[in-house]
This record gives sequence, C-alpha cells and structure tokens, in this order.
Amino acid sequence: MYKVLISDFISEAGLEILENEVDVHLKTGLNRDDFLDVIGEYDGIIVRSSTQLDKEAIDRANNLKVIGRAGVGYDNIDVEEASKKGIIVFNTPTGNTISAAEHAIAMMLALSRNIPQAHGDLFKGLWNRKKYKGTEVKDKTLGIVGFGRIGNHVSKCAHGLGMNVIIHDPYISTDKAEKLNISLVEFDEILSSSDYISLHVPLTDETEYMLDKDEFAKMKDGVRIINVARGKNIRNESLITALKSGKVAGAAIDVYEKEPIDENNPLLELKDKVVLTCHLGATTAEAMDNVAVSAAEQVLTVLRGGLPESPLNIYSIDSKQLDKAKPYLKLVNKLGNFIAQWKEHERIEDITVEYGGIIAEHNSKPYTTTLLKDILDPVLDYKVNLVNAYLIAKERGIKIKESHITTPESLNNIIKIIVKTNKGTHSIAGTLLPVGYRVVEINNFRIDLNLEGTFLVASYHDKPGIIGKVGTILGDDEVNIASMQVGRDDQIGEAIMIIQTDSKPSKKIMEKIKGELDFLDIAYVKVNGD
Repeated sequence: MYKVLISDFISEAGLEILENEVDVHLKTGLNRDDFLDVIGEYDGIIVRSSTQLDKEAIDRANNLKVIGRAGVGYDNIDVEEASKKGIIVFNTPTGNTISAAEHAIAMMLALSRNIPQAHGDLFKGLWNRKKYKGTEVKDKTLGIVGFGRIGNHVSKCAHGLGMNVIIHDPYISTDKAEKLNISLVEFDEILSSSDYISLHVPLTDETEYMLDKDEFAKMKDGVRIINVARGKNIRNESLITALKSGKVAGAAIDVYEKEPIDENNPLLELKDKVVLTCHLGATTAEAMDNVAVSAAEQVLTVLRGGLPESPLNIYSIDSKQLDKAKPYLKLVNKLGNFIAQWKEHERIEDITVEYGGIIAEHNSKPYTTTLLKDILDPVLDYKVNLVNAYLIAKERGIKIKESHITTPESLNNIIKIIVKTNKGTHSIAGTLLPVGYRVVEINNFRIDLNLEGTFLVASYHDKPGIIGKVGTILGDDEVNIASMQVGRDDQIGEAIMIIQTDSKPSKKIMEKIKGELDFLDIAYVKVNGD
C-alpha cells in the first residue's frame, strides 16, 4: 500500500478521502532533522506553505512520486529538483480563490477605515473618532498586478464597490483584455495612477521584490498597498521607508519575507499605518476543505497512474480537449515504442517530430513529451516519465525539434518521427484510420501496415532470392509470417523489410538471418494493442 505524508495541517475532509485507499501519516510540526529522516519512506506528500521541500529534502525522498500543494503558492517547493527526479508536483489553484480575494478586499476596507486601530483603542477605553477618519474607496483607482483567478475576482468585487480598476499582467493579451472588458496597462502606469495597489502574483524571478525603492518612488503620494500574495513580492525595508516618509499612506499585509513574522519586524512599530494578518488569505473553512479535498484526490490520481488536474511540472490538457487528444497520444505511444526497440542499441542525438493534418492544430507539447518518454525509457537504466523526459533529453544532449507537414490527400492526420543516431538517420510515420493505427512510412519508404503485433525490421542490400530465404529460415524455426512489406531506394539498392510474425523468432534465428544473408541490421519489435 502506498504511504502518504501530511506534513502541514489540512482539513479532515481531505484526510478521509486518502484513508480509504492509502496509508496516511499525519505528522505536522516536524523539526527539520526529523522531517529529513522520514521523507524517504513516502510515495506521496501533501504540504501547505510551512514545509520546505528544497533540494536537500527532495534528494532524501527516494520513493516520492507526487508532491501536492494544498493551496496556490509553491515557492517552498523546488519544482526543478522534483522534476529531475521524476516527481509530479501540483497545486490546488481554484480551492481558495474566493477566500483569498475576499481577504484582499477586507484588508483594503480595513485599511481605508482604520478598523483594527479603532477596535484596539476601544478595548483600551479610548474613543478616537477624529484620529481615525477614513477614506472611501468609491471612485478611487485600484491597480491589480496579476490577473489570475484571484486577481479576476478582486476586480469584480472592486467594480461592485464603484472603484476604477486597472490591470497589469504580461500574460494577458490585448484581445483577451478587450473581451473581458478590462483596462490593461503597463506596470509603470499601475505605479503612477493607482490609489490602491493589490498584488496577486506568484513568486518568480520576475516578481521577487517587484515593489522596491524605485517602484515606490514612482507611486502617487498617499498610495495604499495590499499584499495577500507572497511575502517576497515586496522588499520589507523599502516599504517601511515609504510608510515612514508618508509616500505610502498605509499597507495591508498578509504575507511576509520571513514567516512567522519576527517580533522585531519594524512593521509592528507602525501600527497606525498598517493592517497585518498572519497569512490568512486562504484560511477559511470553505477554502481549507476545498484545497484539502482537491489535493487528496489528485494525489490518489497520480498514485493510480493518472495525471493531476493542475500540474506544475508536466503538460496539462484541458478536459474538453482530452477526448480528442487520447487517440493521438496512443499513436505517439505506439510509434515511440516501435523506435525504442528498433534502434535500442544506437545512441540518439536528435529527434524531430512532424505533425500533419488535424493533429497539427493541437497543442503538440503533450504528444512530444509522451514520445520522449516512450523512446527514452526502454533504453535508459533509470526511470523516464512525463515529468523528467525533456530534462533527461537535454542532459543527454538530445536536440528536440517540432514542425508541421503537409499530409497526403488520402490522410487527414499523420505523425512522423525522424531520429538521428550515432549510426544514421531513421524515420517512421503513422496515422489513425477507421481500421486502426497504421505505419504508412518507414525510412521514407511508403508502406501500409497495422501498427500492432510483433515485427522483424531489417535493412539489407536488395538482391534476388532474399525474401524467399528469409521465409525459409523463419519457417524452419516455426515462425509464421502474417504479412511482409518491402521498400527500396532503387533496383539492387538498399532496402528495408518489415515482417509481421505470429511469434518471436529465437535469438539464434535472428543472428542466422543477419549473418547468412549479410543484412545490415535486424531488430525485433513488439507493439501492444489498445
């Protein structure tokens, strides 16, 4: 039975799903040494933001197959190292969308009306109405940085409050912005035009300290900042300087450069200008249930051999497109298996994949990734999967190319794979027809063969009597020939022979064919059916 570690708290709803199928160990609050000692035992792990799955931890995770982040941000996970080890990483981006967006709006309103400060004074017996005069958000400009699910919902809420909303997101096209009726602007305009700025971005090289000294200098005097995204999106020192100078009138902060927040953090000295919460953006009963259930279900899906809904280090196919893609993923699988067996003793240098017909209209990344896995896995001495296939190819110096081709009039879909090895260049093309999967070309020779069953694939110099001699040798070994096709460059030139057999010839017979008939090479290939 698979073992799954829960190292940060998740709701009972997620635990119940896991307990029905795997051995679940709830071990929250482990110190670093204890965590490193036990991580190697587990096949899966679910974390939130506290557990650090860095290179050291992942190196210890010898059995780990899947890392689930119950939440959106994943800067506590070294995704690249996990990918190198073939570990699938996913997050649960939809479960806490409403909670995080509502928290941003609540923080903005609390900041505008000095709610925490007035609340605190009342408990001290103070009635400070004049001191805590607030400001309305209606007709103010809110600059939203990052227009994903959370940023989108914040925008809707802000519009409902009568605010003017401008958006900056480099991954949103102008056309999409027009369709969504949003005002898409450059980052500098967000800085110079906004009365409020709210961050809703992941932590990347581009977003780390995206609000720093230079950015604060470009802002309006009296701007207010809201951050419920990631702590390192803002340089704390620069924010404090801007608050003290009055450049920034106030800040509502839920996330910090270092968590838990240090008791000596200067932000705590600015209580009249800040609203601070302890990373509560996704901490609602509904969000905790949603992300726990999603994380649990996706971990089980991966351990059963499937793909998660929201992967961070492998391709994702929209559910609406998956049914269309499945037959061609199967075609790629068959072609990849064919090549891996056909050229298993040769060192691959380049792989070119050509897509034609309706397949060329699809996202090719899933197909090419699947192909790499199927070609490399049988010939390497370590596990290749959909996570690490591209990385392994890159590490081995294998160049990957994709292109589109024109299909023959008789075919409306085709995938052609060209493999350059240390011994030459080889190619195979296949298609999907109503009668099934077919090989339609091999080494540029046109053929038509069912892409299923057992095959002998041989290259040789064509000369009279070869076909008959091969049939005799196989017959002596009681190997029945189901079908045979031959292609050649020219008369008495180099040729290729594909023989579909009912059983596997013995190694001795394979060597006899190659030796006695002076074949250039001969390989046995088995392609499974559907």
